[in-house]
Amino acid sequence: MIAEDLQPLSIVENEGFRNMVKLLDSRYQIPSRRALGRTIIPSIYSNVRNKVQALLNDTSFISLTTDIWTSINTDSFITITAHFFPKGQSQLKIVVLCTKKLDQSHTAVHLTEIMTNELNRWGILNKVTAIVSDNGANIKSAIRLMNIQHIPCTAHKLNLIVQKALYLNEDDSVGDESNELDSVKIKLILKKCRVIVGFFKRSEVGNRILGEKQRQLGFTQLLKLKQDVRTRWNSTLIMLERLVKLKEPLTVTMILVKEAPSNLTPEEWVIIEDIVPLLRPFNSLTIELSAEQYPTISKVVPLLRGLQTSLNSKIPKTPLGRFIKSNLISQVNRRFEGIEKQSLTPYFSRATLLDPRCKKAAFAVEENASDAEQNIVLEVASMTNNTSEDTEREVPTDQIEEDSENLWNFLQSRISNVQGQTTSTSSAMTTSVPSERIFSKTGQIMSARRNRLLPDNQDTLIFLHKNIFPTGLETHQPTYPTGLELRETSTTLSKYPTGLVTH
Repeated sequence: MIAEDLQPLSIVENEGFRNMVKLLDSRYQIPSRRALGRTIIPSIYSNVRNKVQALLNDTSFISLTTDIWTSINTDSFITITAHFFPKGQSQLKIVVLCTKKLDQSHTAVHLTEIMTNELNRWGILNKVTAIVSDNGANIKSAIRLMNIQHIPCTAHKLNLIVQKALYLNEDDSVGDESNELDSVKIKLILKKCRVIVGFFKRSEVGNRILGEKQRQLGFTQLLKLKQDVRTRWNSTLIMLERLVKLKEPLTVTMILVKEAPSNLTPEEWVIIEDIVPLLRPFNSLTIELSAEQYPTISKVVPLLRGLQTSLNSKIPKTPLGRFIKSNLISQVNRRFEGIEKQSLTPYFSRATLLDPRCKKAAFAVEENASDAEQNIVLEVASMTNNTSEDTEREVPTDQIEEDSENLWNFLQSRISNVQGQTTSTSSAMTTSVPSERIFSKTGQIMSARRNRLLPDNQDTLIFLHKNIFPTGLETHQPTYPTGLELRETSTTLSKYPTGLVTH
C-alpha cells in the first residue's frame, strides 16, 4: 500500500489509520515504522529486484530512457527506465532501474560514470542498443562517451517548436526585424491571458461569480481557468482552450468585478481562436508518442508528415494567426529536416520501414525509403554471417486510429491502395516520457509530508511503485501474531472519544 500510493512510512503511527485497521481485524499487528523501513520494505525490494534481474537476463536488446530533474528542495535526481521484449514474448516490458540523487555537477563525465555503473550493476551494458533523452548538451555528451546510440526525445522537440513559435522564452530572438512587431503582439496577448488567469486563481469573489455565471448560462460542469507553465508540455494550449470555452461567462464576470484586470479585446479573442487549432495537432502528436506499452519510434515519420499536413490545412483569420502558422511550419521543417535520412538518427526511418502499417508509404521522399531499405539489407546480411537461433515475434495488429486532428491522414492516403505484408517491428521508444513520469511520482515523495524519507527510501519506493504493481511482480502477505489464518469476521462498530460511531 505504501509503495502503490506513495504514502509516508509514518502512516503506521497515525491514530486514525491504526483505529481503522483495528476495526477491520483486531488480531493484526501493524508493523512499526522502523520495521517497515529496515526489514519489510528492503525484503520486498530484494525480491522484486531479483525478478526484474531475471527479466533483464532473459532479453538480448534493451532501450533506455533517462532524465534529470530538480526538486523544490533543489535536490537533483537522475532516473533510468528500461524497455525490452523478453525472449519469446510480444508484450513490451518497462522497468525502472534507478532514481538516484546527484551530489556533483551534472557534467558529461559524471553522468557517464553514474549510468555506466548502474548498467554494469544490472549486467546489461552490452545489451543496450539506444538511449532516449532530451537534447541537453551534458546528457547527449554522456551517452556519446558510452558509445551508445542517442535518440533525441521527439516530445521535447515538439515542445521546443511551440515555445519558439510563440516566443515563450524571454531570450527568444525574432531574427527578422520585420517580424518584431508580431512577436511583441504575441507576447503581450499571452501575458494578458496569464494575468487574467492569475487574477481568478487568487480572487475568491471573481472565482465565485465566474461559477455563478456558468450556472446561469447552462454549463453542465463548472470549469476553472488553467495557468500555463513553460516547462509543462502543451500547457499554453490548455490555458487558451479554457479561456475560449469560458469566454462568455468570463466577459460578464470581468465587467462585474471592479478589481478584475483588462479583458481581451475582440481582435485578441479572434487571434486566440486562431492559435488554438494550430496547437492542437502538437498536443495530439505528443500524446500519441508518449505511450509506454508499445514501441513508438516507427510512428514518428508518418505522424510528423501528418502534423505538416494538418498545419498546412489550417486557415487562420488574422494576420497574426497566419504569422504563427508560418512560424510553426518553419520550426517543424527545420528541427525534423533529416528525420527520413540515414544520417544522425537513422533508426526513425528504419523502424518506419519495418512497421507493417507504414513501410515505404510513410515516407515523403521515395529516395529516403530506398536508402533505409538498403541499409537494413546490409545490416541483415552482416547478421546472417553469424547465424543464431531466432525466435519469430508476433506482430501487433493494432489498427491505426484516426484522432480529431487526423494526423494519420497522410499515411492513410498513401496506403489506401497498398496491401500490407507481415514484417518484424522495431522495439524502441521515441520519447523520454517514461522517465518524466517517474519524476512526477518522485515529486509526490518529495512533498512536505514525505520529506523525512532518506534518499535510499525514495529510490526504493519509486522502484517498487513502478515495478511491483504494473507487472504484478510481488505481493506481500501480512502475518498475524496468533498464527491464525485470515478469515471472515463480523463487522463491528467502534466508539471514539467524541462519542460518534464510525462504521
